[in-house]
Amino acid sequence: MLNNLVISLRRKMLATLAMVALGASWPASAADGKVYTLGVIPAAPPVTMHALWTPFVDRLAKETGLEFRLKHYETMAEFERDIWSGTPDFIFSSPIQFAVAYASNGYIPLVRGRNLVAIGLFVRKDSQIKTVADLSGKKISFVGNKNLCSVYMQHLLALQPGTLSFEKQYAGSTRNVIINVLLGKTDAGSVFLPDMARESEETRSQLRQIVATPEIAPHPLSAHPRVPRGVQAAVTRATLAIAGSTEGAELVKTLGMAAPVVADYPRDYRVLEEVDIKGLTNWGQ
Repeated sequence: MLNNLVISLRRKMLATLAMVALGASWPASAADGKVYTLGVIPAAPPVTMHALWTPFVDRLAKETGLEFRLKHYETMAEFERDIWSGTPDFIFSSPIQFAVAYASNGYIPLVRGRNLVAIGLFVRKDSQIKTVADLSGKKISFVGNKNLCSVYMQHLLALQPGTLSFEKQYAGSTRNVIINVLLGKTDAGSVFLPDMARESEETRSQLRQIVATPEIAPHPLSAHPRVPRGVQAAVTRATLAIAGSTEGAELVKTLGMAAPVVADYPRDYRVLEEVDIKGLTNWGQ
């Protein structure tokens, strides 16, 4: 559980607290030649992620007067190991990855998309499965073992009374999860509710939701505590300012930060401390 990591965090942060305190009044300036790294979750190949994120980073540099360098990753495991080591100055990660980043290195959430998200578990409309208990011994399709829609749903199922045993099948994409359920290859499938809402009426009419998770805050842009507070504040202000224009709003939306708001750990992500993230995701592997 992450609670143990939170306890050990106090020791690891001692060396950075003084830096943060001294940096609280530092102006956002590139005069000292500091280049801040921004590690981005590898949702696509590095070349694609670079093209997607470069316009935002260029705008961020212009707004803050700071210099940033994008850091891309070939695999999710590589990104997770970098988070664990605390290497990037800033990260854009999934909520579950951020929860580990917070527990291991004290990363601070700065901004996130405005809309909360929930995950639903769906079966075929004509399925005999009516409740979560009926899933015992069945096969459930998930996107992947490191995806929020998979991990948070598995956590919810683990909280059910008794022992719920089921077979996991990782389909690789939301669309594949839905297809597997429709074709009867799996008994149920876990997907984000907004993704299901974007499916055609024909598809949705063939499926039935049996349970949904509580809503959770989406991917945050976060900062390592060694980053001076003044710089953290400048990045927060700049991101919100970029989203204030029509063009900028569309830009941050493509990155997964639609209509960004200031993030808050207790309000947005503390609930994830009870999730066995490392166990459910094979963290770093």
